[in-house]
Amino acid sequence: GARPFDMIGRVAVIPIEGTLVHKGAWVGASSGETSYQGLQVQIARAARDEDVGGVVFEIDSFGGMVNGAFETAAAIRKLSAAKPTIAILTDYAYSAGYLLASQARQIFMPDFGGAGSIGVVMMHADFSGNLEQDGIKVTLIHAGRHKVDGSPFLPLPPETRARWQAQVEAMRDSFAAAVAQGRGRRTTKAAALATEADAFDAQDSLRLGLVDAVG
Repeated sequence: GARPFDMIGRVAVIPIEGTLVHKGAWVGASSGETSYQGLQVQIARAARDEDVGGVVFEIDSFGGMVNGAFETAAAIRKLSAAKPTIAILTDYAYSAGYLLASQARQIFMPDFGGAGSIGVVMMHADFSGNLEQDGIKVTLIHAGRHKVDGSPFLPLPPETRARWQAQVEAMRDSFAAAVAQGRGRRTTKAAALATEADAFDAQDSLRLGLVDAVG
């Protein structure tokens, strides 16, 4: 059947744009999202297509979901071992967007683009005070002590916060390790962690080994 990506000569062009989501098959940039599911299909197809001599990942993303990100990064890393790959940042590659870019053989970015944000964020919204002001009392009837952990209708217990903090720290550690694996000698896991999830302009990204060229 038809290829799920554009071809320029023998080069496949796979866009990674907008918010990155786990599933959605052919969710694309026109919707403001790209799915890991769709990317994995395109990567697998490019890997086995003998007419594809190399792959360009066109990236403009501030990141997205954790679920599916590491699996997609591993797929790009495997492809990069078999065929030439380049990540071209048309603007930005932050967070999960940078995780995917880091698995290409080389990364190019524009003068006024950005890269980095090697970190993880998790959010809890506590609406209990707002509901109380509105005269609304919520009763959660549950079985299992932890069933309602993180409910937006309750304050976040300290033990739940501590557990979630440990989870995001573990994810960040895996993120930095994957970046180091993809970038090879150009940066290390320790260096990736030392960025403290900061976002960098083109010249700092180049200096830190996050990208290979600016232009």
